Amino acid sequence: MNNQNNSKTIVFLAMALSQPRCIKRVASLKEYGFNCIVYGYDRGKYDVNSYPKDITVVNLGQLKDNEYFGKGIKIFKDLLRVLREHRSPNTVFYAFGLFYALYLRLLGERYIYEISDILYAYPKFRHLLKVLKAIDKRVINKSVATVMTSGGFHSFFNINSPKVFVIPNKVSPTLSRPTVDCRYIETGKLSFGFVGSLRYQTILSFAEVIGMYFQQYEFHFWGGLKDGPMKSAVDRLTNSYSNVFYHGAFRSPADLPTVYDSFDITVSCYQVSSLNERIAEPNKLYESLFFCKPIVVSDGIYLATRVKELGCGYCIQPDTEESIKDFVSSLESSQVKEVSVHTSQIDLKEIVNDQSPLNKYIEENAFNPK
Repeated sequence: MNNQNNSKTIVFLAMALSQPRCIKRVASLKEYGFNCIVYGYDRGKYDVNSYPKDITVVNLGQLKDNEYFGKGIKIFKDLLRVLREHRSPNTVFYAFGLFYALYLRLLGERYIYEISDILYAYPKFRHLLKVLKAIDKRVINKSVATVMTSGGFHSFFNINSPKVFVIPNKVSPTLSRPTVDCRYIETGKLSFGFVGSLRYQTILSFAEVIGMYFQQYEFHFWGGLKDGPMKSAVDRLTNSYSNVFYHGAFRSPADLPTVYDSFDITVSCYQVSSLNERIAEPNKLYESLFFCKPIVVSDGIYLATRVKELGCGYCIQPDTEESIKDFVSSLESSQVKEVSVHTSQIDLKEIVNDQSPLNKYIEENAFNPK
């Protein structure tokens, strides 16, 4: 596409403005040549991340969690304002999430739909799962294109269509891959790290086990925390154990080399309390691969299947202190080094974000007259 003369515009609608995945998607489409405008909400997360300066970003204010009815009304009102300002034959709307996509479908707009989680896949919606899934499939089928960030989502919906793209949340192509460094692993002083938004008790339990039973090892928390139970729990751990550390928020992708250089093994073993966790494909998998770090995940889920396919880590049952303790006790430096070296040999095409097929599809199909 010609960046100078292009009149095709994509208006992005984001539930969380500073979400790194959203920034990555917008930046790629902007680089391809589309005019890009972003509307979204301040969710109090990822605030250190920002869009390229040549992209217009409009903050629609704050959006509170767990208030579905009130949230739905606010999103609809804000969407109507955006539509009045931008509706045209040369504009398509890009919906990050079901709320936006469903409204755009009902209003008869042309839209691209990105699915990064299944809102109704949590236990409180279990009685409505079949109905909501049918509605969601209808929204997918009526989209110009749909992006799914996990192969697990694709299997869940079971929709085979040329307009459905599975694009896991891989590493930004702006980063340079480091050479594998096993010096610290070889000393036997292993360090573990959690990176991202902390929501699971299993991660806290893992850190507690390291602090209590393995003083020769370290555990590092990376990611901003708002005041609340999780921050209090992390504060307690860092105050109780000299080998547990909290580093706070970081910029993604700019700070990722520093983050991953601080530990040897990524801990990503979540509680499997909902369908969403069972079928998601978190970006921590690809970041760990990129930085040659073995990853620890919960067994019996889609993420564990990917870890086994790639041979890049360990699948455990993290539900009890004893199971975590047994796993850590079983680790040998030579084995960890072997996995780390193996990850360094995995082709970057498996790890680095490439959405060029999506970009081309949007150019050729998204702007046809209604």
